[in-house]
Amino acid sequence: MAFILKAESQVQRAIVGQSIIRDNILAYSEFNFFRDWNVVATFKSGIGETVTFYPVTFEVPDKNVRLFGLQVDVLVKSRENNAISIGGGIVKAEFIERSIFIDKSDAVAFVNFLEEEVVPNLKKKYKKQSKEYVFKSKEMFFSFLIDESKARITMHLADYGPLGNEPGGRQIEFWTEAKIDDIPSLRAKLEGFVQSMK
Repeated sequence: MAFILKAESQVQRAIVGQSIIRDNILAYSEFNFFRDWNVVATFKSGIGETVTFYPVTFEVPDKNVRLFGLQVDVLVKSRENNAISIGGGIVKAEFIERSIFIDKSDAVAFVNFLEEEVVPNLKKKYKKQSKEYVFKSKEMFFSFLIDESKARITMHLADYGPLGNEPGGRQIEFWTEAKIDDIPSLRAKLEGFVQSMK
């Protein structure tokens, strides 16, 4: 069941900057990008939206550049009148898909945040109070909110457009109340990803 948060109770969802991985993708015309789709961590909402995390390695040949991190693919219901061209006709896109990157240092910090702040408080309840736990990386804002007896995960992801090269001023929102109990499994998979980064 969805609930509406009062504006004064929300933390500002600002995302500032872009990841070092994205900086390098945009800076170099030749590079190698390894994505391991055999190991993914997927988080789903009750309405069919998904956020999928997987480890990535970015390398530039002959430049001694090698970066590790996470790619986050989000598939969310369109909040706008997005239209796409199919076979010469225009149809409304029910879902949109975007990708962001989390640099290795932020990925380590995110795993620690989930372990220390979110997982121990999954069953916490308040009376006439709320508490919000927030983690921000350059391309993602993650919030775990406990509002009395209700818990909600919200992710705001910078929208760099379908090709990943537009300014990230807009955001895409993913949220769920139904899948809160999946957080420990997500944390464990992300920890495995981080440990595999050399």
